Amino acid sequence: MSQRELTAAGLTSPRVRQAYAACDAYLQRRNSAAFPAIRVLLPPAKRPFWDAALAFCTFVDDLLDDPAWTVERRLARYSAYEQDLYRLMAGEERAGAERRPAPRPGDTGEQLAYAFRHFVRTWCIPEHSVRRFMTTIRTDLEVTEYPRYADLTAYIEGVCVQGTLWGNTLLEPQDEQSAARAAGCASFALQLTDYLQDLGEDLADGRLYLPLEELRTFGLSRADLEQAARDRRMTPPLRELVEYQVRRARGYFDEAADWWRLVEPSGREVPRQCVRLGQIGLDRIERSEYDIFRVPRRVTLACAAASCAQFTAGYLRKTVAGRARGRGRRRTGELITPSVRPAARPAAETDR
Repeated sequence: MSQRELTAAGLTSPRVRQAYAACDAYLQRRNSAAFPAIRVLLPPAKRPFWDAALAFCTFVDDLLDDPAWTVERRLARYSAYEQDLYRLMAGEERAGAERRPAPRPGDTGEQLAYAFRHFVRTWCIPEHSVRRFMTTIRTDLEVTEYPRYADLTAYIEGVCVQGTLWGNTLLEPQDEQSAARAAGCASFALQLTDYLQDLGEDLADGRLYLPLEELRTFGLSRADLEQAARDRRMTPPLRELVEYQVRRARGYFDEAADWWRLVEPSGREVPRQCVRLGQIGLDRIERSEYDIFRVPRRVTLACAAASCAQFTAGYLRKTVAGRARGRGRRRTGELITPSVRPAARPAAETDR
């Protein structure tokens, strides 16, 4: 994060700039997959805000997943951090930001919370959205599987969709209802794709994101998936299940196809790339004949080349379009939460 970006974002207070710089430093150390690739597609004035939201969400996830601590200790640390965040948000609203003491430079969590709170206030993110995110992601400590797709839907809407909507607000949608719907569908599609690609890794960590009800539909159990992941071998029923999930994700991506058209022009490459690169991920699974454990090298190389070409083209379009004009501050406190229902399920679902 450069000083130019902080200035372009209108961040003049030294302690606010310090907090945002801490977000950049944390993401650099964390080596987040979404950093710095996506941020370069945003105008400089919006990059610090993107960093604040991403760093906060990543830090919260790390608190819950830290293998160095027991589950009980992780829960205690998370609960304390959650309450500190709420007090920070409420305290600054009562007393005013300039009268609150600056976060301690060495306290990464406090610095990230401070920057995130500033992002929330600047872009009018409703507190109920933040609370829904915090409440839902906490379930990572206790929920290791989802009985029905409706249960998984509630989790994705609470964690993934909320974060995507914060990013959508930063993109300044021109049609709020339609953009929120498209953003939610993109979030579902990306998560379902990740769940397929990371199935073996998630199972090794004790988590399964494919609904048990749907496993049974294909004659599978969790134990069957765990055995397949250990052997790195697909079975015919598992291949059918993966194909089914790919079709579902495709449906969500189709509904998100016009997301980029619904936001302010300077930010259109972000949703365009998110959707297209996610679709390339599905292409990779399809071209491997739905074998999520052994993707042929030629398929990997072809999809990597396609991803690189797609991102390069997007970056060039963004560069040619020019930099954003003004900071485009939001003036409303609305954050439309779309009802992203499982309507995008493949038609074949009703046939089973």
